[in-house]
Amino acid sequence: MQRTLCSMRRAFPLLLLIALPLAAADNVYQSPTAHQCLVEILRKSGWGLAGPFERAAFITEELDGTLGCQEWPSMHTYHSEHFQGAIPPQAIAIVHTHPVQFPKPSEQDAEEATRLGIPIYTITIRAVYKSEPGAQRAVVIAERQGWIWEVPAKATLQASVAPSATSAVNK
Repeated sequence: MQRTLCSMRRAFPLLLLIALPLAAADNVYQSPTAHQCLVEILRKSGWGLAGPFERAAFITEELDGTLGCQEWPSMHTYHSEHFQGAIPPQAIAIVHTHPVQFPKPSEQDAEEATRLGIPIYTITIRAVYKSEPGAQRAVVIAERQGWIWEVPAKATLQASVAPSATSAVNK
């Protein structure tokens, strides 16, 4: 009995390590359309390797529950992206790229998530992070380069340029 209990104590940390990535999964990352949106704006940013310019989009939820992608017009600003105008009422998240050398969300990303009341996803070719409104730390959604090739299910991306809202996301 003692040996079994000891083995279980050793196995628990391993089970926890296996379960942690499952706990970080969420409806945006697992949505085929939203996942494709993340990959598409990362591609348009040059995979975060082509310079200090970022791209961003709103993830929207339609009345039927499907998720959509509304890309922001590119402003080509240094280490940030800005959106001016009204945030789409169906927006449930903002996704934006970072240069590969700055993969983690900035303090401003967390502040904007809290101010706007919606999560902000920070993406690079190596990782996906989620800053929740009011949270002290970002959640790691994926921390591996292979996330780009993961396909939750078949879907087509219907990207459009969004109307304006005042928001900024920076490195």
